[in-house]
Amino acid sequence: MKKVSIIGAGLSGLTASILLAKEGFEVTIYEKSKKVGGNFTALQFEDHLFEFGPTFFTIPELLESIFLMAGKNIENYLDLEILTHHTHVYFENGDNFCLSTNVEEMIEQLKKVDATGAENYHDFLAEIKRLYFEVNELSMNLQITNWSKLVKIPIRNLILKLRPFQSLDHFLRKYFENEQIIQLLAKYANRGEMLARSTPAFFAAFLYPILTADVFYVKGGTREVPCALKKLAIELGVKIYTEKEITKIHLKNNQVEGIQINENLSIESDYVLISSAQLLNSDTLLSDFTVVNEREKFIVTGESNLSQFVLLLGLDRYTNLKTHTVLFSSDVEREVEQILNGEFAENPTIYIYNPAFQEPERFKSGDCLVLMVSIPTNDLYSTSYRASIASYRHHLVSELKKYGFDLEESIVEEKVWTSKDLKNRFNSTKGGIHGAISKTFAAAYIRPPVKSDEIKGLYFTLVDTSHPAGSTEALKNGIHLATSIIEEARENPLI
Repeated sequence: MKKVSIIGAGLSGLTASILLAKEGFEVTIYEKSKKVGGNFTALQFEDHLFEFGPTFFTIPELLESIFLMAGKNIENYLDLEILTHHTHVYFENGDNFCLSTNVEEMIEQLKKVDATGAENYHDFLAEIKRLYFEVNELSMNLQITNWSKLVKIPIRNLILKLRPFQSLDHFLRKYFENEQIIQLLAKYANRGEMLARSTPAFFAAFLYPILTADVFYVKGGTREVPCALKKLAIELGVKIYTEKEITKIHLKNNQVEGIQINENLSIESDYVLISSAQLLNSDTLLSDFTVVNEREKFIVTGESNLSQFVLLLGLDRYTNLKTHTVLFSSDVEREVEQILNGEFAENPTIYIYNPAFQEPERFKSGDCLVLMVSIPTNDLYSTSYRASIASYRHHLVSELKKYGFDLEESIVEEKVWTSKDLKNRFNSTKGGIHGAISKTFAAAYIRPPVKSDEIKGLYFTLVDTSHPAGSTEALKNGIHLATSIIEEARENPLI
């Protein structure tokens, strides 16, 4: 029986473990922290419960397929609620717009603000659908790990289908005229906070699941997803150990031989699955030469790291803030330019997650709001940076009031998470929760490998360098990894 060691119990690792165990592999997961789930976090205050991490879920069929492949029914593990009108967007001038997966309702909204967009909406959806499946083919089946592969067939032919010489801004203006709608769609396509005119057009593919696939809410809280996957994995025989740090990956003749736990215990393994983020942040997992060689594949020239500012607000009442709310900047270009110049945006786009709107019975004291904005990656320990952080809380609460949400007198519990806090809590690069974002056209096509070319049996869960990896991408990554390992084991049964 082939042995697989998975380092880290995030969504990708849990998903891969389930499918591998179902195929007869002996699978063990080692998690450094006390709980599984990676960035999925629940923080209990005295009277308020805050949920942080992945909160936006699309394509429930993908999650369901993992349970089906394991011979189980997802309804016995999770209670999912479809959100047709999933994101409510407010503009400073008083306008509002609701992102919906109901095509006809989107068209009716567009008729009021963008007649051209309403007329073109079906064509727009058809094109982003095409881009979506082309991008999936590129990322899942073709490993573009360096510049030279961009010009090789069939990769070159596929890239030519992705509008490589067109910007996202130019692409959207082909279908829409309303400036607010264009900026809104660009923002959702490109969560890296880059300007749409300097972003490749194929990023529009990421709008497809948001506008057409079901968006769902998880009853009981977001942590129910990793907990359900953990339960299923254990039922299939996967062993899961928490508070176990892997300090070394043992190699022999450029092949995985095993792992070392907490400096004192070595375990044999035929395959090791590890997060690329762990590889980037560790100098000891592999030999000096090997780790440098492998790291180079995960670093893309021209990448930009953004930090996040998170404000947790516990209120003594319920508001009309929906589960997913966006307060949209009145000047997106200035917002992005300020952030890229190392400044805190004066009028930032604010994302708000409010699960109490969906499940007030779980939040009896009032709304539990998680506010998040992008901020620059600066020296996290400088005096000026700490001063900016301290004043930004008050600035954001004032910004809320501009959009009609006067909350100051209702706040009874609160906490600020700075870039430093996020870096320490989630082991993230420079306090960013989305990983590295490619800011050049060519670099956007390059993907870190899911499998090492030099070391047999070494696989990677990915930090996507082109678009922030959400929960859906993590599940897809886990399925892809498991499939790759299963195929390799069948092709090389003696390894």
